[in-house]
Amino acid sequence: MLLTRGPRAVTATNPTARGAHPADRHPLDDPYFSASPRHLAYLLGFAVVGLPLLVPSGPANTAAADVGILVVVVAVVVWLKREHASVVVPYLIPMAVLVVAGAFAAYHVRVGSALLPLLQDLFLLAWGAAVANAVRRRRRLLEVVLRVWVWSTVAWAAVLSTGRIAGISWMAGTSARDGGRASLTFDDPNLAANYFLVGLGLLFATSVVRRAGVRVLAAAVILLALVFTGSNGAAVGLAAMTGVVLVVGLGRRRGGLAAVSTSLLLAAAVALVVPHVDLNRVGATASDSVQVLRDSLGRTGESSGSRQELAGETIGLYLGGDLVGVGPGQTKAALKGAGAAYVKEAHNDYLATIVERGALGGAGLVVLLLAVAARLGRCVTGRQSAWVRDLVPRPEVLLGVGCALAVGSLFYEVLHFRHVWAFLGLVAGIDPGATRDRLLRAPRTWWGR
Repeated sequence: MLLTRGPRAVTATNPTARGAHPADRHPLDDPYFSASPRHLAYLLGFAVVGLPLLVPSGPANTAAADVGILVVVVAVVVWLKREHASVVVPYLIPMAVLVVAGAFAAYHVRVGSALLPLLQDLFLLAWGAAVANAVRRRRRLLEVVLRVWVWSTVAWAAVLSTGRIAGISWMAGTSARDGGRASLTFDDPNLAANYFLVGLGLLFATSVVRRAGVRVLAAAVILLALVFTGSNGAAVGLAAMTGVVLVVGLGRRRGGLAAVSTSLLLAAAVALVVPHVDLNRVGATASDSVQVLRDSLGRTGESSGSRQELAGETIGLYLGGDLVGVGPGQTKAALKGAGAAYVKEAHNDYLATIVERGALGGAGLVVLLLAVAARLGRCVTGRQSAWVRDLVPRPEVLLGVGCALAVGSLFYEVLHFRHVWAFLGLVAGIDPGATRDRLLRAPRTWWGR
């Protein structure tokens, strides 16, 4: 290990100054800075680009995107074995609790199909771990993932927007079922909107697009695609992300007083404006307007009413059941068996977890949320390496994305989204609380901390 003396500044070209982050003290000939395996970089890039390829779907909701994910998982494991490196699995403990709770519930209700979501959980956990291990061991792989993710999001947004404007239904992913709402190749406009929301956050969090004008243009393309999805949940998530980025960003640059003052002003503005907003009137006005507004704000009353009804029936299902749960993925069947008036999946991570996996599953979800929050918090406030700071100069946006996902969990089950687990793996990979030194020297960190 190369150590130097003197008050030299810590920069990407001079990472060895005294007082630098431990990862910055490695010499430039360290394996971390070496060329990554070319095949692994290609596979990671193809898997990230293919995340939206969910239509057509196969058995058990499998899709073309899963082929790339599976290949990456196997390739990363083989690569780490060749390097004699330990495999770190972030979020393993909370996910193990969720899987065990789901297995108990499946055994309790004697439904074999309830085991399928558990296999999907393990698959997504492996995908997130593969991303985390790859970006943590090679700077080049981190750069590849970020560049491919941001530019592919812009490209997919351009495809959706072009198809929607030109009226090409197969390109935009529109159907009679969803009206004019576009879903690209996601088969669900809300899922598509969530993907574009995460991509928008990565655009602003990273230095992939360095020119301000190009960044604004790319953001406009993604926002246009968001509008065409007609997702009100994504709009709420975008508002939450914007507020968090504004407050935390001011805190990092101007100090805690500026952050507190801004948060109080935002809270006061919301408290003054929200009571005077009549959502039913807004929805009625939008329903008589252009199709874009009809597909978004025009659905406000109907969407909120159905969500409230579904939430009430789901809560009643939990209160009328036991502590074990009805089994993973069995909310719709349980509501149908109970004679509920509105039979549908929970579309809410929090309610779905406690209803399907019981009290133990709820505890696992809390631990998972705390683990994600801790990693995001360390990314924002922790002492990050110069190399990561160069690629992710605005980590507060990652925290904003995490808050947007937490809000989105109120409207749909985001923990089943492949791009969400890629994001969680990325966060774990750049988490300064799990430095590369610990990864190399402490093989017993396999449980993911």
